[in-house]
Amino acid sequence: MSLIHLQSIHQHPVKSCTPITISRGWIDSLGLAGDRRYMLIDADGKFMTARKYPKLTTLQATSINQGLVLAAPNQPSLVLLEETYSEEYRTTAVWKQTLEGQICGAQANDWLSHFLGTPCQLLFFGKKSTRIIEGYDTQQVSFADGYPLLLTNTSSLDWLQEHCPSSIDMEQFRPNLVVTGATAFAEDNWREIRIGDVHFTVHSPCTRCKLTTLPPRSETFDAQQEPLRTMLKYRRGHDGGALFGQNLIPMNTGIIEAGSELEIIKEAPANIIRATD
Repeated sequence: MSLIHLQSIHQHPVKSCTPITISRGWIDSLGLAGDRRYMLIDADGKFMTARKYPKLTTLQATSINQGLVLAAPNQPSLVLLEETYSEEYRTTAVWKQTLEGQICGAQANDWLSHFLGTPCQLLFFGKKSTRIIEGYDTQQVSFADGYPLLLTNTSSLDWLQEHCPSSIDMEQFRPNLVVTGATAFAEDNWREIRIGDVHFTVHSPCTRCKLTTLPPRSETFDAQQEPLRTMLKYRRGHDGGALFGQNLIPMNTGIIEAGSELEIIKEAPANIIRATD
């Protein structure tokens, strides 16, 4: 039996921004440290993602000690420090979950509004921010869609590419952890895993949206709606949504490192509906 390894780790400092590949990461109570701790909202306070603003995937955001650096083509870089953020928080929501985000300030808002060409405001998941994962009493998530981390499998991508007429890249699925050495969709059956010293609950398959049809750093969605259309044909869940990747919840803090072995602690048969040809 071949060993399963963590191939790569990916961090998205601002929700929907260009991912950063890191060789080592700290798993804290919210997931991968520095991942989706910032989010943009519009003038009405609604959260903004690349589903509606695809240019966000070209935003280069880099976490630094107690702050963030923003960069984009044809704009000077902007350094933001947490100590300069407003003490005020603004009410917003990620899907149907209401939470409070710390206001980062006018400088960040002006820079990002110029970048996107529309008024927006940058929020930070600050000390007063709280967002409990649905169904859990104490486990939290920051500005990610629903769960702290997303895991994908290279063999599953290979299988999908064999069935998909359009070229696809793992980045289109915006994972935090990419594993290799497992068979295609073996992750469907995982219930608990360990990477390094960190124990993860494999909560549920991830339901995918139109964002998967946006090639890396492109502002144009795939005209054929791929790979979403292929996933809906072969990887459809009970609610009718397309499935790819698994949502993880960390059960403790610790360091994970690319190249580390993945240990399967608990398995159970997957309950996934697969459409036929």
